[in-house]
Amino acid sequence: MSPPPKKKLAIKCCVLFLIVLFTRWACPSSGVPLSLHQLMLQSESCQGRRVHMYDIPPSFNTALLQFCEGGLVHWIKFCKHYQNHGFGERVMASASMFRDDWYRTDAYMLEVIFFERMKSYQCLTDSPVNADIFYVPFFAGLDALPYLYNESMRLQQQGLELLDWLRQNATESWRRYGGQDHFMIAGRTAWDFAHPEEGGKDWGTSLFDLDAMKHVTFMVLERRPWRPNEQAIPYPVGFHPSSSASLELWIHRVRDTKRTALFSFSGALRPGQVGSIRDQLSQQCANASTKCSRLDCATIKCSHNPEPIYDSLLQADFCLQPRGDTATRRSTIDSIVSGCIPVLFHKDTAETQYTWHLPSDLDTYSVFIPEDCVMNGTCIVKDSLKQITPAQVRKMREKLISMIPNVLYRYPSGTDFAQTVTDAFDLAIEGMRQKVDSLKASQ
Repeated sequence: MSPPPKKKLAIKCCVLFLIVLFTRWACPSSGVPLSLHQLMLQSESCQGRRVHMYDIPPSFNTALLQFCEGGLVHWIKFCKHYQNHGFGERVMASASMFRDDWYRTDAYMLEVIFFERMKSYQCLTDSPVNADIFYVPFFAGLDALPYLYNESMRLQQQGLELLDWLRQNATESWRRYGGQDHFMIAGRTAWDFAHPEEGGKDWGTSLFDLDAMKHVTFMVLERRPWRPNEQAIPYPVGFHPSSSASLELWIHRVRDTKRTALFSFSGALRPGQVGSIRDQLSQQCANASTKCSRLDCATIKCSHNPEPIYDSLLQADFCLQPRGDTATRRSTIDSIVSGCIPVLFHKDTAETQYTWHLPSDLDTYSVFIPEDCVMNGTCIVKDSLKQITPAQVRKMREKLISMIPNVLYRYPSGTDFAQTVTDAFDLAIEGMRQKVDSLKASQ
């Protein structure tokens, strides 16, 4: 059994104190004691995880927030969404379970959320020489808006000014591995940054297809599975625990909630999509009567409103996760956080996406029903799910519960989390560490 968090902290402090004593004894002539942060950077927990965040001009990140009231695209307004470290406005819900650490989070604020968290990252170093990984804090998704929606900029190339800055100000670190030890966060799907001609669609900024960017790792909401430099990380949902007590309280609620429905389907239909699986699933949900909990986001406001979403998810054992406009959807992450076993219909919804954050044995915590099997009427969701025993459901839910911290972005100032608790940010850094370690081992 591992020691409790308070004891771990005491042990950690003692170790750091001994390091200080040894440093002063071994290097008495230095005259300059190491700071606590410098000691942390030298500790085992930071080995391979030291990140240097470039101090790029604000025009590439925080200055973009000044145009939140339609300044980038006249009909896109996001001033409320970047508040509170990018988590958005706090939820003022009627139910007590949604009052603490719940926000009206917009998934497109992922790059702001990551940037805010990085500022307090314990292995952040201001020295490029000592860094293992390099973070370019470019708000790529926000910067992309004019290129995507303003006709006057559709033919222009996103990212050229940033590349010029990197070449002039980060020459040595940028060239060391050709950008392979660098990463950026883009709070949109990779399709938004593709070449407009890819897939036969007149859409995309071509940022990811710049020759100089082809080795940089782009962490996105959805990747193109055949692109090794793209990595999907979890959509930010509304819960951002500020303490281990808050996290444990939520996990307790998930585990103890009485679920009365077999399965749940949350989302709006896609009338403009020919042959959409959502129509089939909605009809199957209606046919299942009380066995299915249906939340129609065409009639109830689901956007930036976690209360009705989680009320529905907590009612059911299984939650249907069909493709939406693209293969992934935030509801898949909501499903994990609520302990509602995801029912997947396409490999690209989760299996090929979150390889850094989700266990590879998907069958231990999710159900897969082929999309074409539903579309041709061969597979009836209710009948498939009824074959799973209560004991199997409990086991799968416990696996989901163990994964909850891994898909959440905790509050940046939260300090009492046990060292064994890793969130989505931590796993993204760990994924980069492993990638860079493999790169260096192959040189």
